[in-house]
Formats: sequence, structure tokens, C-alpha cells
Amino acid sequence: MNERFRGSYIAKIDDRGRVKIPAKYLSVLEKDFGREVYLTSVNGDHILFYPMMVWQEIEKKIAAIPMRDPDLEEFVSRSSFWGTETEIDSKGRILIPPDLRAGSKLENSLLILGKIDYMVIWNKEVFEARYMGGQFGDEKMHKVSRMLNEFSSLPRHE
Repeated sequence: MNERFRGSYIAKIDDRGRVKIPAKYLSVLEKDFGREVYLTSVNGDHILFYPMMVWQEIEKKIAAIPMRDPDLEEFVSRSSFWGTETEIDSKGRILIPPDLRAGSKLENSLLILGKIDYMVIWNKEVFEARYMGGQFGDEKMHKVSRMLNEFSSLPRHE
């Protein structure tokens, strides 16, 4: 996979609950993943938008765990409760189910964020209130740097 889901886009939801996927993201989906996707949430406040191939990899990892932690079981239950398999239509739109629309307060201005191999859809105002009010300080940046450095030092199995 050469392309990734990067950056953010403002989108609108139509009266039928459909969201037009930004052209750049649609291009990545069609080229690397296809049109089948899995929409879900954990708390109902935003939508996790996975290409089906990415979601299936997550399922494989979960299925390989013989005795699951209660937090992982809760994640599976919540993502199943909110989850729906769907497909991007011929005009590059995705239908957001009514329960996900209502829980996420998707009414007017939406924010679609790229998360490298999946996307997230937020009510723009809710996202800004939750994440953009404070600073991303030095302590957090050091933590992220440590995680990236630790991960890059792991041996690669190619």
C-alpha cells in the first residue's frame, strides 16, 4: 500500500444520510482496498470507517487470541453493536445508518480524518471541543517519539 489516508476534510451529510467520500480518500480506497467498508463505533460519538480488508485483519488478530481480556470482549461487543458492512456507491458516497448518525450527531458539518489505514468521521464541533481545546505538549510528543522509536527497532519479517 503506497497511499494512505492523510489529513482531514470537511464534508456534508445529505437528507438521506449519505456522505460523499473526499476524492483523495476515494482514490486510495478504490486502488488499494475496494469499495467494501465496515462502519462502526465504540461509544457512538464518532464513526470508525474501515476498509473491509483492514477490518478483517483486526478480526483475525482478535480471533487468534484464545482467552480474551474483558476489555477486548467489550470492544468486540461495542463494535458489533454499532457495526455495519456496507459499500461505497457509484457516486462515491457512503450511507451512514440512522443509529450511527444520531449517536455521532452527524447533522451538518462533518470532519473526516485520515488515520493512515482507516478514517474517522466526527461532528466537526464535537471533535474540536474534545481534541483541539488544549495543547499537545512536550510530554505527549516525547511519548509518541518513544513509541515510534521502539517500534522501528523491532526486527522486520519480510
